[in-house]
Amino acid sequence: MKKKYVKAIAAALIITMLSGCGNGAFPNSDGGVASKDNIYSNEPESGAVGQQAPGGGGDPSAESGAGNGASQASGGKPELPDTGSPVVYETEELYTQKENILSLADSAAVWGISYKIEKVEYTESFGNRNLEHLQNYMEEVKADGQGNLSGDFKYLFLTITFTNTTDEFQEINRNAGGITLIGSSLNTLTWSNDVVYYDTCWEEGNSQQLHHWELEPGESVTSEVGWIIEDCKRAIGMDDTLAERMGSEGPYELYYHVKQFDSDNIGSYFIDLGVKVE
Repeated sequence: MKKKYVKAIAAALIITMLSGCGNGAFPNSDGGVASKDNIYSNEPESGAVGQQAPGGGGDPSAESGAGNGASQASGGKPELPDTGSPVVYETEELYTQKENILSLADSAAVWGISYKIEKVEYTESFGNRNLEHLQNYMEEVKADGQGNLSGDFKYLFLTITFTNTTDEFQEINRNAGGITLIGSSLNTLTWSNDVVYYDTCWEEGNSQQLHHWELEPGESVTSEVGWIIEDCKRAIGMDDTLAERMGSEGPYELYYHVKQFDSDNIGSYFIDLGVKVE
């Protein structure tokens, strides 16, 4: 199920967003930094885990030669929007069903892969994990030399068992799930897709495939995956519709989203992680 809502944003903010952003970095154990290019990609492939989604393919709207969003006047200066006029856009909000909300003891399977959460750790501390496997490119997230966070962000580390439930070989993406909130009306919001840590990197593919894994029929792999989680106060300050849509100002329960599709919640599952973002 989907529902559309509208939100107005000052055009000046849109201009700022279109101007680009810097790349943040965490320190490596040798005192250097881990950049977005030298670790691995956090962006899951489109479609389903371990299987091409029906009608898959590239984004037809991403055409080469697109302009920079500002037309050129005869004098050579870009024509910018009137900053006094709000920009209004529509966003589709997804909903789920109660029977698709699972407890931490449950496992969930989509596209022939079963997901079972073995352990949950919600903390500011990076602990004794391998700093070389930590990546962050969000400029606003700061960490000390040991990778520890403070302020508005925490880590969410999930130890997950991925199992191939089919009789065929499958290559999976360990970052296929996301961290989600469920509001009082069962509306679901993605809270974080920012995977920043894998305990073990897959070395059979290229540098953009270190989050992958290969599973024979019936085979499992257990891996720890980490996200960065933004707190409620900061998120509400950035989105003045959040509290209304969620039914409160928090704290909010966190769920692991086992995804059937990114564009619809039908056939997806939400595992209650037993922790709240405040």
